[in-house]
Amino acid sequence: MIEKRIQIRPIIHLSLLLVVLLTACSLALAYDQYSAARDATNCRACHGDFRASPYVSLKDGLSWGDDLHDVHRNIMLTSECDTCHSSGRFPVFLGSSNGGFGLPAISCVGCHGRAADGTGTGAEGYGAGLRQHHYVTGTTGCITCHADSDPAAYTPVSEAILPPYYRTGDPNYPDMPSDPCNPNLTEEHYRASTLGLDNDGDNAYDMADPDCSGVAATPGESSALALQPLIVTAFDPTGGTMSLSYEAGCSSTDHNLEWGALGSVSTYGYNAQTANECGIGAGGTYVWSYPATPGDIFFLIVGNDGSAEGSLGLNSTPAERPENTGGICDIAQSLGDRCD
Repeated sequence: MIEKRIQIRPIIHLSLLLVVLLTACSLALAYDQYSAARDATNCRACHGDFRASPYVSLKDGLSWGDDLHDVHRNIMLTSECDTCHSSGRFPVFLGSSNGGFGLPAISCVGCHGRAADGTGTGAEGYGAGLRQHHYVTGTTGCITCHADSDPAAYTPVSEAILPPYYRTGDPNYPDMPSDPCNPNLTEEHYRASTLGLDNDGDNAYDMADPDCSGVAATPGESSALALQPLIVTAFDPTGGTMSLSYEAGCSSTDHNLEWGALGSVSTYGYNAQTANECGIGAGGTYVWSYPATPGDIFFLIVGNDGSAEGSLGLNSTPAERPENTGGICDIAQSLGDRCD
């Protein structure tokens, strides 16, 4: 049986999108606070209790290991509370607060909106991009009050435009999000996520958004978007071949196949490659003449652009899987300005 001969380690796309859901009418913001009365209303109806631990992402089902409140407060805001809170700790308004150290008093939309989408009335309009993300992914309630929820009615500013709170080198907020294009996967993601926000609502994230094309991009992880995970589509034990299907890594012009004995998967003990495992193509499918021994194997697909190799994905920690530095297909890995 095929499942006795191979171990497929699909590439996991880890992502988290925390968004401002605005769907009922008011002058400035549809929902003017996260919940109406510390109950399952407004944003909390879908996104859950802000203080419930651990938070589990609606986007990918992954746990943050802590609640939304403490990750925002203790990491992004270095325990400074007035950025999000007004007098008293409840209610928490989405578009107004006391303001932080040098931060305008606009609460959640300081990171989850852009001033360039504003209409000139308080923080109204700031969340157009994230409303459109809801709209294009099937949550269309915002359109009742916000015409800018429909991409046909309004075009938000590009992904590359910074939200008001984003900053670099601010001693008050050294871990504040800094770059909506998230080129190094550190500027706009926290905890389990390897992607930031879809700031302009077109369902393209970070360096995968054409708006971020001005930033030089290194290859991304094969099958990172999970539209086509790495699978075996055919298996011929007599001929010793298997047909593989996978999603090409973004910005990749070619791919290599890395494999090893299943018993060495925990240490990523890659075997020396043969020529037919180098340069398997720009993407999609490959018929592999797999080795006769060992009888049980694991394998991965990794993209490259001829000068740099992308990510082999994350392990369960999660941390980057190591590259195969001893194979004949070896290309120096670059995880810098990766396109995914």
